[in-house]
Amino acid sequence: MQVADRLQKIPPYLFVTLRNKINKARPRASSDQPGRGDPVDPTPQRVIDELCRQAQVPINHQYPIDEEKG
Repeated sequence: MQVADRLQKIPPYLFVTLRNKINKARPRASSDQPGRGDPVDPTPQRVIDELCRQAQVPINHQYPIDEEKG
């Protein structure tokens, strides 16, 4: 699909640009960073309880808003 020239001149959405810059600046998990992605301790019960509580809240069952997709 070919996009009209005038649409290509519209600047990117400011908050998407900011979010992309923030994500780029954050450190990435990798195999040389111990303690990430390989837990040795069980999940604390308070975290499990809160996850269960939040799973019962109807608004948490909606699709997230994604400003990149409009």
